[in-house]
Parts: sequence; structure tokens; C-alpha cells
Amino acid sequence: MTKIGLMEKLTKNMSDFSVIIPTAGLGSRLGKLTEFLNKSLLPYKNKPVLSHIIEQFDINTKFIIPVGYNSQQVIDYCTLTYPERSFEFVTIDHYTESFTGPGYTIKQCLDKISSSFFYIPCDSFFDERVIHNFTEDTYFVKQVDQVLNYHYTTFKLDNDRIVDYKFKENTNSDWYAFTGVMFIKDYMSFKDRLTSLDSPEIIYTIQKNGKTVTLDSWLDFGNLDIYQDSLKQTQKFDFTKTDEVTYITNNKVIKFWKDETIASKKYKKYLSNIDVYPENTKYQGNFLVYDYYNGKTMYEASDLISFTMMLDWLDKSVWKRQFIEARPDALSFYKMKTLKRVDMFLQKYPDLPSITHVNNVPVKDYRYYLDNMHWDMLYSDVIASYTHGDLQFDNIIVSDDNKFKIIDWRHEFGNLVEIGDLYYDLSKLYGGLILDYRKIKNNEFSIVQVGDRIELTIPNVENYDFYTSQLLQYIKYKNYNLNKVQLLIPIIFWNMAPLHSPPFDKFLWYLGIKLLDELMQ
Repeated sequence: MTKIGLMEKLTKNMSDFSVIIPTAGLGSRLGKLTEFLNKSLLPYKNKPVLSHIIEQFDINTKFIIPVGYNSQQVIDYCTLTYPERSFEFVTIDHYTESFTGPGYTIKQCLDKISSSFFYIPCDSFFDERVIHNFTEDTYFVKQVDQVLNYHYTTFKLDNDRIVDYKFKENTNSDWYAFTGVMFIKDYMSFKDRLTSLDSPEIIYTIQKNGKTVTLDSWLDFGNLDIYQDSLKQTQKFDFTKTDEVTYITNNKVIKFWKDETIASKKYKKYLSNIDVYPENTKYQGNFLVYDYYNGKTMYEASDLISFTMMLDWLDKSVWKRQFIEARPDALSFYKMKTLKRVDMFLQKYPDLPSITHVNNVPVKDYRYYLDNMHWDMLYSDVIASYTHGDLQFDNIIVSDDNKFKIIDWRHEFGNLVEIGDLYYDLSKLYGGLILDYRKIKNNEFSIVQVGDRIELTIPNVENYDFYTSQLLQYIKYKNYNLNKVQLLIPIIFWNMAPLHSPPFDKFLWYLGIKLLDELMQ
């Protein structure tokens, strides 16, 4: 089989063809993963699949993007992430109906096709160069496990040429799966063939004796098992939340939230203190984007001097006191939200076992800690201030010349957007020293239950003793309420617990219980 090398030089003028990437489908094969997210935006190696495709091509390439399901997500993502590129979005009607398919989609794009073109399904991942000086229509194939052949159109080949094909049938192991990726050189002939067909499928436009090329790195991310298995190979522990996604691409950080109000609130907060954030922060729909800030997270820096400089910078540039009444919002944020999150966790685990010890600390039932919580202290003693809202080392970036920026900030405190409680930032910072979230992502934690005892391996940050001593000195120097800072830490862990995957969710729950018991002695 002919193979296109990874480093093959481009021999074709990029303006000579366009690229069609259909994104209209529901992605129903992917189940809950596409419940609120277009399948082309599923993340892989820090980018959506759509970006992996787009970045295969020169900046001057024209992209034709058929849209349907969650169409605005695709439009917003492309325009925010690639303002320098050319996109033409085509709305596909009836994309949920059984009579639709790839052929149906391309028929609605025919008036946009005025040159040779690549057609690439939006759930196709590959890291090989597909661009070449093709002189004829070319179809990209790969041999897959024979038991999977019935999922695909398959080709029987002779010397790289198609001698027969079948549409989603069981075929022999020497047949090749059609990846869906194809280059159409003779676009006028293709248009004629497609127009004359009474079928929603594209396969029937393929002519026998057509040329094929292998695409060995191809992965079908429309297949749930293949997508999830591929993800597991790129990460040690899934630290993501179910209702948000983070991408890093085109020298930008792009954040997506299921809740479309979050991006606008984060942007509003950014406008109140622009200098502490990365440049070119913008939002559109469910997305917020900002320039990637070159530097290290404070976890990566592990620099004792940088920590003291960071506290000074936070004090002067971020924690700007505001003289407003924030106690009602603190009541909502600390007590009401915590009770809801505890209920979420208990719905997730309705049959929690009775535990008597966590790391040899005798503990009580969770209800004891809720009943004896000093809620009044938490919402009566409030320092109204501009805050980050999720202040831990992963969200603080320091450059080589010791300049700081904060990223991934929280969008609200109760009903307040620009303002929060400075105590919450202090507790988040302290909690991020107890739990090094970088180590959590590397799966350097554990939870083991033996009978009625829980044993946690708790990954403190490096230089934990120094950092905590410096933070405690700062709190004492400012005459802040250390009891409140310490009490908020296990509450934060409890609030995080239902939002994360096992076993980290239970780890946070029992760590919270351990810390609460130690505080309430």
C-alpha cells in the first residue's frame, strides 16, 4: 500500500483546494459525551478533534463547515480560535432525520465547492500529512480488526485500487476500512455523480478502480470505546469536570462551559482588573479565550522566592478591598451551596459505609460535622474584595522574569461577579498546598478502605512546610481569621467531591471529614 510520510513536503498550492469538515450530526454513538457538546469539539491531547484536522492545513486553506447539532458551538469555536482562517458555515436541515447522511450533507454544500477538495469526517483523528500532489480522486483506508468491519464501508483492493466495496457488512480480514477521508480531484464529475444519486450516503459516488492510500494513524472517534481508550493512553487520571472543557491550541487557552452564562460573567470579571489576566481575553457564546501566557505554574516553579513575591503581588494587584455588603452572598455561597453539593454527593453514593477512622483519626458521621459547623462565622466575617475564586498553584503563572498572571478564575461568589470573599482565596491557596493538584492529575494519590477504616495517601505540594509557614505569617500579619481559613478548606473539598470522577470524589469526601474532625476537637 502507498504510504504518505509524516515529513513529506507539500507539492500542492494550498489555494487549489478546499476542505469540507461535516459537523452537523448528533454524535449519538458517543452517548453522554455529546449530550451538550458537538462531537467535533471532543478533546484529545488538549485540542478538540476539529482543531487536529484544521491544523493539518495551511493558513490560507478555505474550510467549508456544515453545521447542525449545536451549530453555534462550532461557529464560535472556529471564529474565536482561528480569526486568521477562512471558514464558510453551511446550515444543514433535517440533520436528525434517518434519511440524512454524508451524501445528503455534501449536496447542501455543492454551491460552495468550486475546486478540488478534501472531505474529512469531524470525528476522524490522524497525525499524518494527507496533503500530496494527487492527480486523481483518492480515498484513505486502514485495516482494522475484522470484527469491526461491519461498522464501515470496506474496500477490496488490488495494487492500491478499489475492485469492490461493501457498505457496513461483514467482510474478510484482507478488506480495508474506508476512513471517510477522501480527496476529490475531479470535483465536477463528483458533483454530477452525487446529484444523480437518490441516497444520503457518499459511498455510492466512489468508482471502482479508485486510488487508495493508507492512513495508519487514523482513529475513529465516533466510536465510544476507541475514543475513551485513546484518552486513557494520554492521561494518568481524568481530572476534568463533566460540564466544562479546556483546550490549548493556536497559542490560546479556550474554555467551554455547558452553562452559557459562565463565559460572559468571567469576561465581566476580567474587565474589572485586566492587568492580572493574560492578554486578548474574549468571549463568545459558551467560550472564553485568552492568549497562552508563557511561564510556569507555581507548582512547576517550586520556587521559594517566587512564593513570597506571589503573595505580595496578590496583596497589591488582585486582592483589592471593596466596601460592599457581601454577607448574604457568603451565606448562599458557603452554606447553601455546600448543602447542595453534599446532597449531590450522597445521591451519587446513597449507601456510604460507616467509617470510624481516616488515616488513624477517629471520625464521626458526616451529619455531625454539618450540625456543628460554625456557619455564622463563615458568612458574618467577610472581607469583600476582588478575588480569583479558585486560587491554587495550577491557576497562577509566573514568567521567567517573575511576572504573574492568574488564569481559570471563578465567575461568581453568590450573586456577585467581580467581588468575592478574600478568605475564600486564602483557603483555596492553602488547600492547594495540602493537595498538589498536579500530582492528583498524575494519579499520585490513593484511597484504600479496610473494614471501617479509610487510608488516604495525601500528596502535599513540595516545600509544603515553607509555603504553609509563609502563608500563615501573611494571615497573622494581616490579622485575618485563621480559624475561618482552615474551616473553609474541608468545605472546599466537600464542594469539589461530587464534581469529580472516582476515586478522587471519595478521596475528597473523606479528606474533608478528616480535616473537619481535627478542627472540631
